[in-house]
This record gives sequence, structure tokens and C-alpha cells, in this order.
Amino acid sequence: MENNQYPSVANLACPKCGKKDFRVISIKGSLAKIGTVAAFGALANLALDSKSKGDFEIKPVKYQCLGCKNKFEALPLVAEPDELLETPCRIKFHRQKSALGMAVSQQVYMNGVKMGNVGNGKELEFQTFIKENTLFVTDQTGTAFPGTYKFTAENGGTEQIEFKRKFLK
Repeated sequence: MENNQYPSVANLACPKCGKKDFRVISIKGSLAKIGTVAAFGALANLALDSKSKGDFEIKPVKYQCLGCKNKFEALPLVAEPDELLETPCRIKFHRQKSALGMAVSQQVYMNGVKMGNVGNGKELEFQTFIKENTLFVTDQTGTAFPGTYKFTAENGGTEQIEFKRKFLK
């Protein structure tokens, strides 16, 4: 694997029926660094080496197909060259203040990769080189909040995302 490969879920499909319409259920247990690097090469190195700068992590995601209701686990796929942007798009993820769950951080995932934790009323910034992106948020136990946020990133653009136990438009 080359160093310029990025995670994508754009082509992820149900292994039973082949549909690409699914919901995120939860994040599975943590992968060991050695196992992750062996299974995912340079992308895993990038994510794991970035832990000192951020809180990136790759774990299997548990999905449920909305077509056939099959539950399956998957790691993100490697993006195809035509899925990539020339210049990164900046993402500003804002968790709105709430009395419910205010003392715990929530975990933000983009394309199956943990981008970091975000506290109550706080903001998390990161970037993507992927055109089609999917975000979801989990609680401290790894259970996904209902709904995902899908967006098409623009070259050099900025995507503002508001979240309060669900994604707000």
C-alpha cells in the first residue's frame, strides 16, 4: 500500500445482498497496532502515528443493511484514485451544548476512522481528501447515535457540521 491512500466507505456494500444502504450500529473492540498495520498498511500507520497529534483510530464498524437487515462488520476500504480531492476539505464538527450527557465526550468517526473525541459545546477540526464522506458519532461505549451525516467534499472547501445527539442541517 502506498502512503497516499485514504479510507472510504463509498463502495462499502452488504455482503449478503450487495446494497450500499446501511446504518451504523456500533464500533467493535480495538484492534492491536500490529494487527492493524498488517491488515491496513500505510493507512493504519498514518492513523496510528497521528494519535500524538489527534485521536485517530481504526476499528471494525458494525453495520446493518437497510435492505435485507443483515448485520455485518467491516473496516473502511481504500479510496480509488477518482474518489480523491486535489486539495483537502476542512471539516469543522461542532457538538452543541446539552445538559444530557454533558460530562462525557462523544467519539467522531469519518469513513470508519475515529477522528477524535469532542466534549459538550466543543469543536473538532480535521480534513479529508475523500470526495464522498460519511460521519457518525458514538457514545463512550461505542454505540452509534441514530443517523449518519453524508456529504460531498469540495477541493479546498470547508464543511460545517452541527451535532446534538443527531446531525442538524
